[in-house]
Amino acid sequence: MKQRSGSIWLFMAKAVMFFVVLGVFFVGQIIFYEQTLFYFWGNYIVILLYAAYLYFLLRIYQALRFGSRSIPEIILAWILCLLVANILQYLMLSLLEDQLLSLLGFVIVFIVQIILVIPLIIIIDKLYYSLNPVQKALIIYANEIIAQKYSSIIKKHHKKFEISDIISQEEPEDILNKHINESDSVFFLDINETDREKLLELCFLRNKRVYILPTFTGIMLNTAEISWISDTPMFLPKNPEPDLGTRLIKRCMDIVISLVAIIALSWLMVITWGAIILYDRHNAIYKQVRITKGGKLFTIYKFRSMIPDAEDDGVPRLTSRGDTRITPIGRIIRTTRLDELPQLFNVLSGAMSLVGPRPERPEIAEQYEQIYPNFPLRTKVKAGITGFAQIHGRYNTAPDEKLFLDLMYIESFSIWQDLKLILQTLPVLFKPSSTEGVAEDAVTAIKHE
Repeated sequence: MKQRSGSIWLFMAKAVMFFVVLGVFFVGQIIFYEQTLFYFWGNYIVILLYAAYLYFLLRIYQALRFGSRSIPEIILAWILCLLVANILQYLMLSLLEDQLLSLLGFVIVFIVQIILVIPLIIIIDKLYYSLNPVQKALIIYANEIIAQKYSSIIKKHHKKFEISDIISQEEPEDILNKHINESDSVFFLDINETDREKLLELCFLRNKRVYILPTFTGIMLNTAEISWISDTPMFLPKNPEPDLGTRLIKRCMDIVISLVAIIALSWLMVITWGAIILYDRHNAIYKQVRITKGGKLFTIYKFRSMIPDAEDDGVPRLTSRGDTRITPIGRIIRTTRLDELPQLFNVLSGAMSLVGPRPERPEIAEQYEQIYPNFPLRTKVKAGITGFAQIHGRYNTAPDEKLFLDLMYIESFSIWQDLKLILQTLPVLFKPSSTEGVAEDAVTAIKHE
């Protein structure tokens, strides 16, 4: 197997990039904000605070995950990290000086940081792949359609994987063993538990990297604790039911953040509302019945992005690629997610939460349940504006994959995780593909009569 190597060199390269950014900030402070320099250890405390902001944000936005993210994604993550860290430091220094400092210095520092970081990102990305050769990937499947779907996804990561073969779990054991021995990584796609156990043992003995398509059982075990019954270890899934204190904290977060966002973005909502009204002289607010916790129905509010009679035939349908029902104004507000701003009022009222599974329409949920029996489990918690499925998936992500992402969120719920997901929502706003409609041949549960 071609082992992933060179971790010390990658660590050093990342450290150099981190300290280059810190150095630019510190020099910029000396040049532009001499009045903010402090006596004795004060300057070191300021730079340490900045380093703490930046490191925290780099972890949140996964800006150092070379090999699993593309160069444009890493560049975007660094831009957001530096922007937020510089804003926080600007506000802190302004408070210490009891006056608003000039923004010019921070703007110049930010631009210099970006100019230096971008080539370093490209260099480190090349270093990563030079130290970690392409792996021969074997796909073992039970369903050929699923194998075709995920093989096309894996092929997109051609710098990391080269598919050596795609074989069925029904192949003779000696054939399976031969292919596993000749591979570096093995992907298990929806194969039965008995065969998977045998193949996992072989992969473990041969030191093969293993990637397993998640199942409901796998999600439950992902966050499980080890519980000892006498001398017997048992998995104890969290199956979390937040206590009263946690629920109160989450609700307080929803109220405070949604209220602040409504006030801060009120001007943008007024402009959006006006643009929609001026375009076709129809109501700018779109109302629709959705499902939240416990299957309870509520009315969701959004800025209307489609023509007024988009579903005049009474048949619910998902937005498709190039959907002619979307207005020109609608395309802009959908791409920028401005259409979802009115949902902040749903959060403030308690019908939704900031973080949770996206609320589905009851007609569509009913059809999904016929195909995915676990689909109602999404309603174990309150529906949300953002979450695992919204951040890691797209509008056109297959419903079963969204279901797994929602269940992963529910099973690993914590206040800290909610805070991270809220922060991680920002990069999604810069990805137009995240709102792309479903393809005509996409697998959905929607039945067209």
